[in-house]
Amino acid sequence: MLQRVGEGGSLSITMNIIIALLCILTNQVISQTKDIFPAKILAQQTIISENSDLYVTCTTLERKKDSKVFIYLLKNGRGIQNLTQKQDRSDTKFSIPRAGLHHSGNYSCVYSQKPYTLSEVVKKGDDIIEILVIANFLPADISIVGPSTVHEGDYVEFQCTVSQHLHTLGGCKFIYAYLRKNDMILQVQVFNVSQMLATFIIDSAVLKDSGPYSCIVLPSKCFYEHEYTVHGTNNLFLEVKVDLISLGLLRYGVITLMVLLVAFLCGSNNKQANADMLEK
Repeated sequence: MLQRVGEGGSLSITMNIIIALLCILTNQVISQTKDIFPAKILAQQTIISENSDLYVTCTTLERKKDSKVFIYLLKNGRGIQNLTQKQDRSDTKFSIPRAGLHHSGNYSCVYSQKPYTLSEVVKKGDDIIEILVIANFLPADISIVGPSTVHEGDYVEFQCTVSQHLHTLGGCKFIYAYLRKNDMILQVQVFNVSQMLATFIIDSAVLKDSGPYSCIVLPSKCFYEHEYTVHGTNNLFLEVKVDLISLGLLRYGVITLMVLLVAFLCGSNNKQANADMLEK
C-alpha cells in the first residue's frame, strides 16, 4: 500500500515538472514576441505569372519614428525575409525575383525594435494579402469528336479542355491554346475561359496527319508568344487510312490512260505509214 502511494506521488511530481517546463517555454515565446508588432502590407499585383518578379511593401506608419526597426515578411505565418528600416522611413519593399508556383500563399508583415531570426518570428501580421502565382503553360486534356481512325478527305475536330479551375492575369477571358503533334505546334486557337474549351479542325485529313496529338493552354498570357517545351496531359493518336477502292480506281484510270495513249500513238504511226505508201 505504501509502495502504491509512493508511485502515485512520483507520477504527480513528474507531471508538475512537465507543466512547469511548458509554462517556462510559453513565457519565453511570449517574451520573445512581445515586442513584435503587425505592419501593413501592400502589393501592386496579387496575381502574377510564373517567373515574374514579386514585389510587396511593408509599411509602419503608426509607429514612432524614434529609431530604426526590423521588418519581417511572412508567408503563411512563417518568416521568409527580413530587412532593416531606417528611422526616417515608413515603407520597406521586399522582392522575390522569378517567383515560382510555390510562392503562392498568404503574406503579412511584422516589425520589432530588436532583431530576431526568421525562425523566431512566430507572430502573424494582422493585415494579410493572398498572392497567386499562375503557370505560364498548363497541360490540357484533348479529345476527338468521333472516331480516332478516319479516311483521307474526312473532317476531323479536336476539343481542348481544362478540368481544374483556371486563373488568368487580369481576369482575361480569352487565352491561347495550342494543338501539338509530336513536338510541333500545328494550330493556335482562342481558348474560351468561360466555356473552358478550344476547338481545332482539320478540314480534309491526309495521310501525313496521322500521329499523336496533345494540347496546352497559356493561362498567364492573353494572346502573347509561346514556348515549345511543354507537353499536354495526354496524347491522342489519329490514323488516316487510304481508301483502297479509290486507290484501285486511280491505278485503273492511270493504266487505261496509258493504254489509250499508246493506241493513239500507234494509230498515228500507222496512218502516217499508209500515207507514205500511197505517195510512192
